Amino acid sequence: MSVPDTLPFSRPLTFSNSPSCLVVSAETPLYTLSSALLGEGFGHRQHFANFHVDKHYDGHHPRDDLSCWLANRQLPVSSVAMMTAVYLHSACVASVALDGTPDGVMALVTAGVGNAVDISVAHPSDPRLMLRSSPRIGTINTFLFMDAHLTDGALVNAALSATEAKVQALRELGVTDPHSDTAATGTSTDSLSIAATQQGEATPYAGSGTLVGRAIGQVVYQATLGSLMKARQEGAWQG
Repeated sequence: MSVPDTLPFSRPLTFSNSPSCLVVSAETPLYTLSSALLGEGFGHRQHFANFHVDKHYDGHHPRDDLSCWLANRQLPVSSVAMMTAVYLHSACVASVALDGTPDGVMALVTAGVGNAVDISVAHPSDPRLMLRSSPRIGTINTFLFMDAHLTDGALVNAALSATEAKVQALRELGVTDPHSDTAATGTSTDSLSIAATQQGEATPYAGSGTLVGRAIGQVVYQATLGSLMKARQEGAWQG
């Protein structure tokens, strides 16, 4: 995609994208819930990185690799850091208004489905059940930014909303689990980061029964679908 210096979000976010790394930086730290390998859990994060790795990457110390790559880019180890074999130019951004604020919720997604999984199906012989810390080929990395004040519970609720929207995008494209031949719900290595400005009145909910939850659903659905369609057009959505 054509990469702007700033992203469509109501608070300043700068964006840099090279073949090896995509970085979003906030003007001030944002309160974040993340499942990323680095910067996991709750905390205040200012930088959000998505590193491209070769499809044959089989690092046994991915945390160390990510820490090294962050240091090489002069980014703190406290950053949120993910990795993917998806080509980063397939990243897709979507934003919508929230509470009258243009671009109050924004998602940036890189998506590949070569590792698509239906989490509801049990397959004891599925090799993906052999958990390892290194990634598998094909993953969906989602970065969500919100100009809102969410409680910890609402951030968890937001994670549910983002996941529902991701599943809907996969359903739209007919993505299936190659082991079970059933509809995929994601990949076994998906990562999610949700960062909030914590401005305004605190909200305890972010599900489908709320305006903020519906905004999350729109942007995650649109960005996931957009990234997958870009990758499919290039013959690379298995990445």
